[in-house]
Amino acid sequence: IDRLWNPDASTIIFRADITGGSLPELARMSETAPCTVYGDGRVLWVNELDAFNTEVLFDIVPEARIQQFIDYVAFDENFYAQDARATEPPEGEIAPVIETITMDIGGRRNSADNYGGWDRGFYDRIVAACKSISNTPIRFEPTEAWLTVREVAMISDAPYVYWNPDEHEGLSLATLADHATQAQWVSGQTVTELWRLLHSLPYTTLYGEGERSFQIGMQVPGITRDSPARPETTTGS
Repeated sequence: IDRLWNPDASTIIFRADITGGSLPELARMSETAPCTVYGDGRVLWVNELDAFNTEVLFDIVPEARIQQFIDYVAFDENFYAQDARATEPPEGEIAPVIETITMDIGGRRNSADNYGGWDRGFYDRIVAACKSISNTPIRFEPTEAWLTVREVAMISDAPYVYWNPDEHEGLSLATLADHATQAQWVSGQTVTELWRLLHSLPYTTLYGEGERSFQIGMQVPGITRDSPARPETTTGS
């Protein structure tokens, strides 16, 4: 089979996503799209375990499996006849939830969404098919990421995690919040711990350090939806 897509690791050849709604910025920042296929054969998707509890899984699959999936979406589901109309949501919808499917094959990029007229089960069928490309998924857990920390007022009924930097490789949320208005690149096992917390607790969770409370957003290059690229690394003594 002649490959019809760019084999680069950063190329997204298929993505099913859900955006919009009333999710706060930090929670949205930390999200991974429901299912993504990359040019290098990676398939990455979100598995929902139960309420507020998800895991991100990935696999590297043969080109033939990806081609089968693309053919299913293009032909069996008649994807290229679908339309994207989310720029014109129905009147009265303040924060519409938008389901989007985008495919970039053979130099032809097409997007469709749930305002374009697809049938009720269309999106769920395609997401299920995307997740089933893989036979041997592995749980993804990062050791480096962009971390955004913001101080917030105490909310009495919010879930609470007590954060002691001494127990987390010296990573102080207070220091990050005080010295950076934007994301900071962090690495180590603490990144994995924060990733697990973000995927197993409600987005309203507060992280308490000393007398202060914080909320966090985590962006992982090539994984979470809108992450910046990895920082440029410099070599030297």
